[in-house]
Amino acid sequence: MQAMNPGGRGERGSEQPMIDVHSHILPMVDDGAEDIEEAIEIARIYEENGVEKAIATPHFIEGTNSSTKEKNSAILDRLNEALADNGINLRVYLGNEIYVTMDVLKYLKDGLISSLNSSRYLLIELPMLDIPLYIEQLIYQLLLKGYVPVIAHPERNARIVENPNILYDLITKGALAQLNLPSLEGMYGEEVKSTGEILLKHNMIHFVGTDIHMPHGMASKIKRSIEILKSFTDLETLDRITNINSQCILDNKPIEVDSPIQYKKQRSFLYFLKSKLNLGGDK
Repeated sequence: MQAMNPGGRGERGSEQPMIDVHSHILPMVDDGAEDIEEAIEIARIYEENGVEKAIATPHFIEGTNSSTKEKNSAILDRLNEALADNGINLRVYLGNEIYVTMDVLKYLKDGLISSLNSSRYLLIELPMLDIPLYIEQLIYQLLLKGYVPVIAHPERNARIVENPNILYDLITKGALAQLNLPSLEGMYGEEVKSTGEILLKHNMIHFVGTDIHMPHGMASKIKRSIEILKSFTDLETLDRITNINSQCILDNKPIEVDSPIQYKKQRSFLYFLKSKLNLGGDK
């Protein structure tokens, strides 16, 4: 289990190249890259943004024709060969983005899904509109078996948008969280953007990823998102969530994380005025 640090380290590092822990660059397996050629286009976008390592995380959804771990591994080998043949300095590793069910451990046991680079870290996806009642039980079971669940793009979950402290609770139970960079650029709307900012400011983000599915228009979005991220964080935090923690995944090492901070919703000036005048309050 990752160690909790009660406060920031207060040190400044030097900016490191980003490692993308959430990518749909693997071709011909889900709604990401359609073929090797499109995957190479995505790889060139990574090059433009200084990304030298990425984890391919094709969707695994129960009851669908999700690609098998064996097939994904074979395609990954072809992709890395094609990147080398085209002189592209990018290394792609294998994982999955696993839609949560109580059968995740069974999928692992049966060899259907991949943890991130065969490490202890597992990228899981919540439903967009709700939080499953069993999620804390699933987190507990995964931790018990030595896995650390990483929640993909929590800022896009409607319940977390309403109450960011839902993620706070899941992190205190042992989960980690990955922010989609394009969320900061407004790709998914203003509410998601605002939630992403809140999670960053409250130590609830441990990794960032692009969640890139196709090359079209993404180069500028990623570039702008990285610049926005820099405006939110000090250099030491930036390095941790873009590089250091992600390298720990690739090396299967524990991650030291700062304790999350509970979110306190700011009251509007009108609410403040009403409370002072006792308007609409209890008599």
